Amino acid sequence: MVRMSALRNVPVICHSRQIGLLQSISLDAARKRVHALVVSCGMRGKRVVLGRHVQAIADGFILADQDEKYKRVYERAGSPFVRDTTGMLAGCVTDYAVDEQTLEILAAEIMPGYWPASSRQRFWAFAYHSADDPDGSLIVPASLGSGLIVSREGI
Repeated sequence: MVRMSALRNVPVICHSRQIGLLQSISLDAARKRVHALVVSCGMRGKRVVLGRHVQAIADGFILADQDEKYKRVYERAGSPFVRDTTGMLAGCVTDYAVDEQTLEILAAEIMPGYWPASSRQRFWAFAYHSADDPDGSLIVPASLGSGLIVSREGI
């Protein structure tokens, strides 16, 4: 398991040459998978490596067997919002944990509420699903969301 934030600015190697540095990821939230890697190539712009073309995520670099021209359609960021099953806003997503071999999203790091960072603790949510609404927020169990609200207010 690897944190996606730890992979930013990691070199991406395709056809035995470095094509650039990993800038961001594109998520397929419905299938809980990484859809594509967006690679910054400096003055040459951006390239995209689809998830199926990632051969390995190693310590310090990413290997791919094919890259494509960048198109904005590849940029599908995950929703930053987290709601519980009752619809109450419970926090925001700060990171994702991904399996290096399958590129499956294993967990989402969540920061509860929108209070100052000093009063919040981040945690990993393994049980969640994507909402069908336009903002595509992640849905966590209601008990988790209620627990966040109660602990935040100090009740």
